[in-house]
Amino acid sequence: MKNTTKCFIFIFLAVFTLISIIAVWPDSGKDHNSGFTSAELELEEKTEKDSTTDSSITIYTFVNGAEETTCAIDRGYAVMKQLKNAEGQVTEERYFDADGNPVKLYDSYCGVKYEYHNHEVILRYLNSEGNTMPLVTYSTIVRTLDDAGRAVDDYYYDLDMQPVQWAGYYGMHRDYDGNGWNNRITYLDRNGQPVLCSSGYAINEYKRDEEGNVIGEFYFDIQGNPTKSLLGECGQLYKRDENGRINQITYLDSDGNAKTNSAGYTILKRTYYRDGNINTDMYFDKVGNPVALSKGQYGIKYSGKIMLLLNKNGHAMLCVDNILNGFPFMVVVFGCVLCFVILVLPKGWSILLTGAYVVFILYETLMFRETGNARTNFVLFSYAGNFLKEQSVRVGVINNIWLFVPLGTGLYRIFQKKWVLVVPLVFSVLIEATQYITGLGIAEFDDVFGNTLGGWIGVVVTWTWVKNKAMRTTRWKI
Repeated sequence: MKNTTKCFIFIFLAVFTLISIIAVWPDSGKDHNSGFTSAELELEEKTEKDSTTDSSITIYTFVNGAEETTCAIDRGYAVMKQLKNAEGQVTEERYFDADGNPVKLYDSYCGVKYEYHNHEVILRYLNSEGNTMPLVTYSTIVRTLDDAGRAVDDYYYDLDMQPVQWAGYYGMHRDYDGNGWNNRITYLDRNGQPVLCSSGYAINEYKRDEEGNVIGEFYFDIQGNPTKSLLGECGQLYKRDENGRINQITYLDSDGNAKTNSAGYTILKRTYYRDGNINTDMYFDKVGNPVALSKGQYGIKYSGKIMLLLNKNGHAMLCVDNILNGFPFMVVVFGCVLCFVILVLPKGWSILLTGAYVVFILYETLMFRETGNARTNFVLFSYAGNFLKEQSVRVGVINNIWLFVPLGTGLYRIFQKKWVLVVPLVFSVLIEATQYITGLGIAEFDDVFGNTLGGWIGVVVTWTWVKNKAMRTTRWKI
């Protein structure tokens, strides 16, 4: 092998490794407990009218005890501005921080625009510049209202006002009980007919307490028969904390009795950060005893976009998943170390290690995942637009690549044939096909591309190593 080619490959690998580590390096974390909640702040309201158009703008500002504009951490903004027409209807709503800069609600939109037509209102979601923007698949909701002004039907549209599907349905219909509370949602197809949503049911009926709070829900198919949701339950029963947030979920069978779901627990107990984001989920059986799930975890802690597995005492477990999730760059470090070990070990040991790594790949991609309806994403490079913006997206892309680098390394170390280039592609397609058929995760073309690229990089690494080693051996013999 020519020295220039060898140098180029080593430089490429070094640069790729460095870029991978930089890409997955955690963003500065958000302190979900720091700051004031809306209940701890005073809300000031100021309205300015435009006499020429009879329109007005109302500014709602959260202020602290020192009369300083302050962000309410549970609302996500410090200032909300509402434009209203002559009838007092809100036509536009925007959100800002204490310095007057636009802020995103739910890491998504910065405002909402409303357009009214008789018994219909059109909602358009806005970016920081005030332009209509997409939310995952849709950007606009067309909502019909009844005579009491209550929302009845919602339909979803893209930027070109073409109907789009969201979670398996194109729209939803609401029914109300005698108290005026929404007690049923029916999911609709493009033609307005009931359809199963991606969670497995067509109708969702709510159970409420005397104050109207939802304390449970039950699932039905298109014909109105009880049916199962993603975890095999036919319904859920809720308890709420002093802030009205659901802090306990009991999974139910078709008769409304507590049942063990497909993940292995009956009761989920939840805690929250002060800003309302989920802090921990812990798992229990029917009588309230802690339950360990597939990976030995008794619960999950959510820290930003990172999920850590918890032991029975609610502490983070010492395990591979937590190391890789808590320190994403360790995926790259682990991949480099494993590749090196595969290369330097005797061939017999390399075969065993590669076989064990294949089991590890299956473990991470298929085993012990919660089953559900088939979910797909067949758009190649669908995350390209958010790769530089969101660390979680970068982690997913880089992990898909590095997951298969040791596999490619081991394959070429064992066989040293060009046909091994096909194996990562075929293996990844089989994994994604299994995910599609069983609902174990999301079947994506992006995963196939990333896995295959990683496998090829591993093959190139080993090919370079083998050729270089052969040249050194030849020189030694001479």
